[in-house]
Amino acid sequence: MAWQQLELQLPAPHLPQAEALLELLGAASVTLLGAGPDEIIEPDPGTTPVWPVTRIRALFAADVDLHRVSQVLEDSLGTGISVVTETLDDAAWIDALSATPREQRIGRRLLITSAQDSRLHAGRITVRLNRGLGFGTGEHATTRLCLEWLDAELTPDATILDYGCGSGILAIAALRLGANRAWAVDIEPQALEATAANSTLNAVGDDLWIGSPDRLPAIEVDVVLANILARPLIELAPRFAELLGDAGIAVLSGVLAEQREEIHEAYAAHFSELDERELDGWVCLVARGRKS
Repeated sequence: MAWQQLELQLPAPHLPQAEALLELLGAASVTLLGAGPDEIIEPDPGTTPVWPVTRIRALFAADVDLHRVSQVLEDSLGTGISVVTETLDDAAWIDALSATPREQRIGRRLLITSAQDSRLHAGRITVRLNRGLGFGTGEHATTRLCLEWLDAELTPDATILDYGCGSGILAIAALRLGANRAWAVDIEPQALEATAANSTLNAVGDDLWIGSPDRLPAIEVDVVLANILARPLIELAPRFAELLGDAGIAVLSGVLAEQREEIHEAYAAHFSELDERELDGWVCLVARGRKS
């Protein structure tokens, strides 16, 4: 299988936003590198190495449109960044996919860990993920905000739509936390493959439907989860309102703090209650009370 590599050079303050954007856009792996003479040999325990100017190498499947990815990065992060893309042969990308997700403890109940972790975690509901099969591991603020909401707020036996499912982490976590049924959709074929593989890994069985948005059957769900980008969130506001019952909830992530007003405006037209949570410069909007 062929892969593409995107290399991004940018000032360190933009790093958290860039990492989260790359994951949302479909990166299978993300690596941080120094871009100048400064070198960090051994970072402090529990920290991520950050250089004044940082290079990020992101690995994408061959059918991902890197021109579109570059444009989104430039539009979101502004001028002053440098983006270079290339195609890799098989030998060059194997090591990049060998990394596994770090263990993530979410809220009171949830634990996200790697496919290779076979340990029993007492008192935690475990979701295992294969990093090499897709994207979305709970490490970025955008995903973590959704997972924290699920851990704290999900009603038992709820029905879920995970729109822009990536690795399937949100739909699978919802089922493991007690949801009755989930649908996972994505426009990227490799995301659907990753979700299917992670569904098997976590033994959620027939409770999870996986497919592209145009194949989604006529459904009404209790919760829509959408960890995507601000622009599609705005465009999808009417569609999400249609998919939810009167008591339904939309949990919307992938929004930069400075984009919150646009999202609020789009969803205020369809929902009477809007709440939000913020983490590391990212906002998760929770919309309730669908307007008839």
